[in-house]
Amino acid sequence: MSNGTCHHHHHEPPAPLGTEELMSLARTLYKDALEGAAGTDDLSLQLDVTLARLEFARVTGEDQGAIGTFRDAMGLLRAGHGATPWLYGGAAHVGWTAVQLSRVHGVGLGGLTAIDDTVVRWVEEYPEDVDVDLPTGVLGLGVYGLVHPSRNAREKITSGVMDVIEARTEHGDGAFIRLAPARFRLAETPHLVGYRDLGMAHGNAGLVSFLASVAMSGTPARERARKLLDESLGWLLKQRTDTDGAVFPQAVELRYEISRSAWCYGDPGIALALDVAAKATDDPAVAEVARHVAATAAVRPVDRTRVVDPCLCHGAAGLIYFGNRVRRDHGLPAADAVIDFWTDFVQRRRARGGLEYYGREGMRSEHSFLEGDLGVALTLLHLASEVPPLWEERLLTVPIGSGRAE
Repeated sequence: MSNGTCHHHHHEPPAPLGTEELMSLARTLYKDALEGAAGTDDLSLQLDVTLARLEFARVTGEDQGAIGTFRDAMGLLRAGHGATPWLYGGAAHVGWTAVQLSRVHGVGLGGLTAIDDTVVRWVEEYPEDVDVDLPTGVLGLGVYGLVHPSRNAREKITSGVMDVIEARTEHGDGAFIRLAPARFRLAETPHLVGYRDLGMAHGNAGLVSFLASVAMSGTPARERARKLLDESLGWLLKQRTDTDGAVFPQAVELRYEISRSAWCYGDPGIALALDVAAKATDDPAVAEVARHVAATAAVRPVDRTRVVDPCLCHGAAGLIYFGNRVRRDHGLPAADAVIDFWTDFVQRRRARGGLEYYGREGMRSEHSFLEGDLGVALTLLHLASEVPPLWEERLLTVPIGSGRAE
């Protein structure tokens, strides 16, 4: 009998962290990241720090020095540290961050012209071997385009991004995109070239969410986006396989393998993309599927999630954020257990020392928004405060440019 009780005790859900504890853990990780990022000339990381300072200032009401960090980042850009256009680590990242700073602090937006020129040039001559995706692809450029304060730039970038998307979308039983023959992919995972990824970060759920945002935007491209949204959404919904406690596989070509539960791949991210699509189409059937996918992800056994680290992209913080969202949006009863389990996971890991994250060479410290301390800190800050974060549109989990954060 004692054996049984012991076993049962092992599965007792962790007690939820109170607001004070959440804030304290968030501040600890924020501090870890600021210490780790200090003095680095990594443009992407300094922009992530700017965002974190901005979010902490919005929640706490204390000035965190976001503008100073942003100026340092601009210095890095001028010194040639950010030649790419991307939303994660390039010109669009700079531009998007500048727009948030101006929204929150009311600072003027000088110097966007050079950034816009870079973005527009890439959109106009988009390379065949670069993905249509969010982190380092044309969808990320589109996110920046949709939040641009100048109507002219907003329309020009959005229309150019739609051109690229239309050129790269294939039609057959709906519309979809494939993974490109990118150099890194050819070097490391050549068999994935041409796969129809279903996820948010690099695949068709991200495409659907982005098209939904364009369809809801005031830009002239909205009609084109709506037409393609109907096709790509219809195609995505046909890819459900419901195997092993997951609704969607990671890719059409991997439909019999266990998919990860994360923002970047798998049901949590796809559920949030479908929520955005449901808003754009005003279709109760799409909203119902979004809820079903979210509910399935929320009750999936922890040992099936394939989550091994605390990050936002593919780790514990991503599932905390997901749990928080579906608790609020769908009132899912299982969401509390998801939030409690993964916040406990983060807290226990941090109690042993600085957090470590999974990378190509194994576990390492990392401070970025998507794959490191800052993302975890901001997720916990959001959970503790319920202030809608600025960063959700950078994950394609809300309609872009809806100007929620004033």
